[in-house]
Amino acid sequence: MSDILIATVDEAGRGPVIGPLVICGVAFPKDKLDELSKAGVKDSKKLSPRRRGQLVGWIRGAPETVEITELTAQTVDRLRRNGVNMNRIETIEFATIPKKLVASAVYTDSVGPNSEKFADTLRSFLYTDIDLTVECKADENYLQVSAASILAKVKRDERVRELEEKHGEIGSGYPSDERTVRFLEKWVEDHAELPSFVRRSWRTANGLE
Repeated sequence: MSDILIATVDEAGRGPVIGPLVICGVAFPKDKLDELSKAGVKDSKKLSPRRRGQLVGWIRGAPETVEITELTAQTVDRLRRNGVNMNRIETIEFATIPKKLVASAVYTDSVGPNSEKFADTLRSFLYTDIDLTVECKADENYLQVSAASILAKVKRDERVRELEEKHGEIGSGYPSDERTVRFLEKWVEDHAELPSFVRRSWRTANGLE
């Protein structure tokens, strides 16, 4: 097994009513980790969209491997209808990506506030004794996880832009965004149903159709 640290996993798009849930894992050689700080990598939430975009090319060139999974709104809805909550959905995907990456250690953000419980659950999915570090706010504490968060955030932003180019302004996609709510209301008024890229299982969408 190669001596690689995996920033696996971070996500973008857990809360929005519009668009996919994006989960990203990256596998870095240890000797590349110091370069993350020099390049200006930090938690994606602390970077402007422009700066995140500038870093994407560098990050993609630095790791041994990048794995990105996108779960569409329809997939999220189907899983939730089958009784799988968001924590479980993310846990399954957080465990799937490391299996695709050859590594000696895994660093990941916690799904939910109880990082020890999540770590135990993740180990049960991984079926391996791999060195696992799980922390709340790992994307702030470990630059390799920050790199994964940047890739996930940029990929989700790309998907939202694609929707806006096709359908007009949709806002951030979050239920708290008035632009998003107005878009959904207008869509239902015009089409009598919600579009396929909306998570119908979200409370925001429940009363619109």
